[in-house]
Amino acid sequence: MTAPYSAWRLTLSYLLVAGLWVLFSDSQLIALGLSLEQLERAQTFKGLAFVLLSGGLLHLILHTHQRQYRRNQQALQHSERRLQQALEAAQNGMWDWHMQSGQLYFSPSYAALLGIPEQALETDQQQWMQRLHPNDREAFQRHLQQRISAADPTPYEVNYRLRHADGSYRWIQFRGRLLLDEQGQAQRLIGTASDITQRRRDEDSLRQAAAVFDATQEGVLVTDAEQHIVHCNPAFTRITGYSQTEILGQSPSLLKSGRHDRSFYASLWHALQTRGAWSGEVWNRRKNGEIYPQWQCIRVIHDEQGEISHYVAVFSDISALKRSQRELDYLAHHDPLSNLPNRLLFTERVEHALERARSDQHSGAVLLIDLDHFKHINESLSHNIGDLLLKAVGERLSTQLGKRMTLARLGGDEFGLLDEQCSNAEQAAVMAQRLQNSLTLPFQVADKELFITASIGICLYPEDANDVAQVLRNADSALFKAKSSGRENYAFYSQELTTHAHQRVEMASALRHALDRQELRVHYQPLYHLTSRALIGVEALVRWQHPERGLVPPGEFIPIAEETGLIGAIDAWVLQQSCRQMVTWRNAGLELQFVAVNASSRLFSRGELDLRVAEVLRDTGLDPACLELEVTESAVMDDPDAALALLQRLRDLGVRLAIDDFGTGYSSLARLKRLPVHKLKLDQSFVRGLPNDQDDIAITRAVIALGHSMGLKVLAEGIEQADQLDLLCQLGCDHGQGYYFGRPQPAAQLQQTLAQHTRPVYE
Repeated sequence: MTAPYSAWRLTLSYLLVAGLWVLFSDSQLIALGLSLEQLERAQTFKGLAFVLLSGGLLHLILHTHQRQYRRNQQALQHSERRLQQALEAAQNGMWDWHMQSGQLYFSPSYAALLGIPEQALETDQQQWMQRLHPNDREAFQRHLQQRISAADPTPYEVNYRLRHADGSYRWIQFRGRLLLDEQGQAQRLIGTASDITQRRRDEDSLRQAAAVFDATQEGVLVTDAEQHIVHCNPAFTRITGYSQTEILGQSPSLLKSGRHDRSFYASLWHALQTRGAWSGEVWNRRKNGEIYPQWQCIRVIHDEQGEISHYVAVFSDISALKRSQRELDYLAHHDPLSNLPNRLLFTERVEHALERARSDQHSGAVLLIDLDHFKHINESLSHNIGDLLLKAVGERLSTQLGKRMTLARLGGDEFGLLDEQCSNAEQAAVMAQRLQNSLTLPFQVADKELFITASIGICLYPEDANDVAQVLRNADSALFKAKSSGRENYAFYSQELTTHAHQRVEMASALRHALDRQELRVHYQPLYHLTSRALIGVEALVRWQHPERGLVPPGEFIPIAEETGLIGAIDAWVLQQSCRQMVTWRNAGLELQFVAVNASSRLFSRGELDLRVAEVLRDTGLDPACLELEVTESAVMDDPDAALALLQRLRDLGVRLAIDDFGTGYSSLARLKRLPVHKLKLDQSFVRGLPNDQDDIAITRAVIALGHSMGLKVLAEGIEQADQLDLLCQLGCDHGQGYYFGRPQPAAQLQQTLAQHTRPVYE
């Protein structure tokens, strides 16, 4: 019953009762027959009774109304409290916007959402718009106009950004509805507001995580607590071959390869139970049956109660990584040119062979193989040809291998062979001969026919050595012995070789001090004109007067000087001493034409030899025509263009030039004819076989004819017998030197010979 309806009913009831009272009460009094005085008193009592009755009735009505009003107020307050508590519990605020007046109402919890005092809340739309993010204002206006114009009273939900008291913007979700009046016009907007900033962040994080989940190259597998697969990403399908529909609901054991035993999986589950995570390498099986390696990380996921809800496995296919590791391991242990094991792998296998030899009481051998004169091929034909030859040599040597043998390229032109079944020296010698014989046939390299030989050093283990370093060192000593014996040979290690090696080290150290201590001497060997037998010059040769060993032969210390780099300083010193001695002789009236000085390959290759010679000539005052520089054929051929320029500068100084050891290198005649030299020196290796060796005779005749055809003098080295001298004279050789004429002598001892034999010979 509505309030207006109740009021009218009460009023009508009162009028009805009052009218009946008036009508019936008066008629009752008249019926009683009372006197006028009694009638007046009765009327008075009747009026008082009506007032009392009306007052009582009014009191009853007011009391009932007040009690109902209090109950309604209490219900309203209780409802408001429950609404406020619900909003606070939901962390929501309430708002109410009256459309006609433009007034806004916000609940205290709404103010709390934005961190502002309740009294600072906006009271109209314009103030509220200032708090709205600028990028959201247009969307708000558009949405508002659409809802008002459509008079749509259905509930709606929108999200906008509002400025917080700290200056940041918070995402606020508005839920409300439009209230219409009786005419269907928009009257009020009312609803709730809640801060969804964190939810938006969580949603963004979830979207990003989902994008990463789908885009990552690692496979992801999610199972429930009972280990049933509930989710997987596209990378899982790509790696395993199983689609999502095929794998969902299955157990991860479907992917097992069978390579791991129970203890492996027991250890895995123990790690998950104790640490909540496990990572390691595991082999699994693809859908097509292929077994592949993967690196896998498994984590345990717990719910709010701490119970296990899911397992997440993230894995990557490391097949390519495994292949790369194998390739890198191969490259690290093999020579890229020949594909043979390199020094590192060879050393490891020798070490393992030594361990087996000690445990099994077996023996073996290590052979170091060095190609003879390989440098000449590199220098004359190019390094590309040399590399092709090295590869071909490796292939040919590999054909000689038997069981338990390892052939390796140790570097440059050196190979190593490990024979783990070689029980004695005889077998090692047979193996060395087989290797050398395999190289006798020519190699066809880039349309060229090449010949190569090898020197081999052999070390037997464990008799000669019991560790890797000693084995290789001993084999190297044996190789040096083989090369020193004329090459194309093999030699075994012996203790004497180690002693000799120690002596070489000690000699190298002593040689470094020989120059400072003035232990070097210059001896001079006479050079003769073969037709007239006249002494025309001398060759300066260095000797070492060791304080303990006496006179050290040049064959012992010159190779050491070349290895240590001291040969350049020694040559420079010999040049200085020889020029000074030549000035002394000429001042003494001796008509010696020239002094010949060797220029080593190291000194010649520096390119500053002309400056050094000019300085020495200036310091000593020697006539340049009295100095003859001897340059080896190999030094000239190292860099022919640079050598030509240097020789031309020396020729411009006025000094004589000679090619030493001619015939032992690989001279290009086209380049030789351009060299500004005066003389060719025929190497003593060809003179030694005269007059009986037909090959040496042919070579000697050819060199003499070649030199004369080019306008050069020819000098023969190493003449020791009269029949050699006679043949050289018959062949037209110009000059000669050797023990037949005289040995190298100190300057003082040679003084008398010079005074007796020198006389002018005009060439």
